[in-house]
Amino acid sequence: MKEVPKFYNDLNLTLEEIMYLLSRGVKDRKSSFHYTMLSTINGKNPESRTVILRNFNKDIFELNIHSDLRSGKVKQIEANNNVSCLFYDDKKKIQIRINGQAKIEKSYQPSWDKLTNWSKRCYLSVEKPGTEVVKPSSGFPEQFTNESPNDENSIEGLKNFAVIKVMINTIEWLYLASQGHRRAVFNILRKDSHFSINKKWLIP
Repeated sequence: MKEVPKFYNDLNLTLEEIMYLLSRGVKDRKSSFHYTMLSTINGKNPESRTVILRNFNKDIFELNIHSDLRSGKVKQIEANNNVSCLFYDDKKKIQIRINGQAKIEKSYQPSWDKLTNWSKRCYLSVEKPGTEVVKPSSGFPEQFTNESPNDENSIEGLKNFAVIKVMINTIEWLYLASQGHRRAVFNILRKDSHFSINKKWLIP
């Protein structure tokens, strides 16, 4: 029988594993946790899309995601800031579901400065994301198809750049194992600038 990991029957070690996976997901492009499915509310309907995890602040339990300020998901969050993030690693058989409240940081310079000019070109589109076009288009000027814009050109995209900051309220964990699955929930209880974490096992 396959040996179970140390976190299998330990809530504290499970939480440590969650923080490790999210932190690694920020830095490692090959990690399954580098990508997450972000779900927002559009009126009465949910909408989901895959986005890149840009930062995880374990000191305040906050996730960061980049977005074009003109995108539909930003407008949806401004109307209803309840969001959900879904992570899954097929090899590790681990699923993490995160619920929280999102806020939009417009033209957020600290995150913008970490991007390469090659990445910044995505925010140089004249039209907003989702605009109908006659022929296929990346949106940004064709001159940057095979080369990066210079600093002077790329700074034009800052006005279209935003960071979605998700303040985590709950983390639900699911680990699939032949010996028996494990499911747990971690509720982040916030008061002013402090928080505590309530940990509970659940039936999978």
